[in-house]
Amino acid sequence: METKEMKLFEQGYDVGERVVFSLYRSQEGEQVTVSLRYCFPEQGSREVTCKRLFFPACAEGYDSPYLSWYNLICCSNNYGPIPVVSYMNYAVQNGKKIAATIYPESASDYMTILAETGEEYYCYPYHPREYRYMLYISRKGKLSDYFDLERLLGVYEASGVTLDSETIRFYFDQELSWFGNEELCSIELHDCLGQEALATVGLLFGYPVESTIALIRKTIDMCES
Repeated sequence: METKEMKLFEQGYDVGERVVFSLYRSQEGEQVTVSLRYCFPEQGSREVTCKRLFFPACAEGYDSPYLSWYNLICCSNNYGPIPVVSYMNYAVQNGKKIAATIYPESASDYMTILAETGEEYYCYPYHPREYRYMLYISRKGKLSDYFDLERLLGVYEASGVTLDSETIRFYFDQELSWFGNEELCSIELHDCLGQEALATVGLLFGYPVESTIALIRKTIDMCES
């Protein structure tokens, strides 16, 4: 039986005119569909679906205060439709995720963030070839301090994705500063490949586990309907 579609949240942006993105969830049997839609309310336009993610309901079995659809859809690094830079720049400090690459708008903003970031965080330049003022920021500790690996592996397994336990345990044992060191880290944070790397970056940047499962299973549709 199909469950009634539920709006999870909406986010508006000013792009010269107002555009509103909304995220919806529906379920049919054990299959969940999450749909991202947008509209231009001042034009009286209808909502247009631009992305759908499909995953089994059991993929929703892992939650955390550091993971959210908001991080993925509206404010993530190059994944959202229109990234909210001000949110990204302070999401780690505000307890919304455990790590981020952030984008100060100026040299002054760059220096302010560096100066204001407390000792409980790592914060230093990251990949200046991609963006002049980019910083990597994370909480201190390891992934294992913030996420239950055994429960996570169970959710992936139940969802039809088997992660290599040796590889994922290696990532879980690294200090979070390691992921921001391009000379040491084997994962390209903005262009990662492989199930274990995708699962790890998803946790670092605060994306829902079920969205990463959909990405790994290639059950994401980009559409205009």
